[in-house]
Amino acid sequence: MIKFNHVFKIYEKNINALADVSFEIKKGEFVFITGPSGAGKTTILKLLYREETPDMGTVLFDSQDITHIHKNKVPYYRRNIGFVFQDFKLLFHKTVFENIALPLIITKANPEYIKKTVYEAISKIGLEGKENFIPWHLSGGEKQKVATARALISAPPVVLADEPTGNLDDDSAREIIRIFNELNEKGTTVIFATHSKEIMQEMGKRVIKLREGRIVE
Repeated sequence: MIKFNHVFKIYEKNINALADVSFEIKKGEFVFITGPSGAGKTTILKLLYREETPDMGTVLFDSQDITHIHKNKVPYYRRNIGFVFQDFKLLFHKTVFENIALPLIITKANPEYIKKTVYEAISKIGLEGKENFIPWHLSGGEKQKVATARALISAPPVVLADEPTGNLDDDSAREIIRIFNELNEKGTTVIFATHSKEIMQEMGKRVIKLREGRIVE
């Protein structure tokens, strides 16, 4: 489903964010990407999301080289992908309901479908009664649940997660991991960047380890 072929990404001052990176991820896999800060984890996710393009090599999604997608078609490509960020990237002037509903609003889904689907999502993440709260009034774990629900609301086939438990306490982190695991069990491909050895050991999933932009394990 996803394939990196000899991918290089070079930032200013000739810093190799990625250097000759090749790997494949099959449909329905749960894969951890790990390594120290600056190893290239986030760059891999940005390439998949088409926020960045490689300087050399190819990135394939369902056999399509996404490097050459016209910029006007990138938003349509991104409908295949949910992205969960470590810093949430919620809209703090909008409510919990409005934040989660955003992907469905963008795709002009039926208002009744939006209402039903969003309330179901709010129930699943245990935030009933807080649908009209703005994110300022939520805990860190609750913010991450909202960010996760927003990424999953349109049922994308692939979900990318960039250190989504990095700023959370242990209980909140376990709850986020539970959500991702249940999602994967239903067939969604999950690519999860993390520093946490404990999470990786508990999950027992495949791990791609990076160091200085290269795969080392």
